[in-house]
Amino acid sequence: MTIVDCDWSLSNPGPDELVVWLEPWAEEFVIPIQSNVALKASGDVGECGVGDIEWASDHVVVWANAKTIEVFIDGQRQDSASAIVAIPNGLSKDMLSILFAGQPSARLGGVDSRVVNRASWRGCLRRLFRLN
Repeated sequence: MTIVDCDWSLSNPGPDELVVWLEPWAEEFVIPIQSNVALKASGDVGECGVGDIEWASDHVVVWANAKTIEVFIDGQRQDSASAIVAIPNGLSKDMLSILFAGQPSARLGGVDSRVVNRASWRGCLRRLFRLN
């Protein structure tokens, strides 16, 4: 696969491996130093595309708009659910953010754990009834 054939690509110049997290499949791809990753989207007209991309120092989160996405690392197609399992209608970045907002560690693209400072229901009951 060449860069021209793909919808999105990225080179990892280093100095460390880079993790690419593909949503909504929750798939993780480790991109070695000096390697390239390319994504090829497919789907109906208007649905095709990689979608939103979020960057962090050690990972990239790609939120797909396409029904399926093939992932290539250094030109080699990767075995992945994203290539064969189509996104269900209605499943979006906003929906996943709502579902996993309270469990940021469940998804790389979730809410930052430092932002979620909610007490557990047990903690709320203890405070309410002063059981500490």
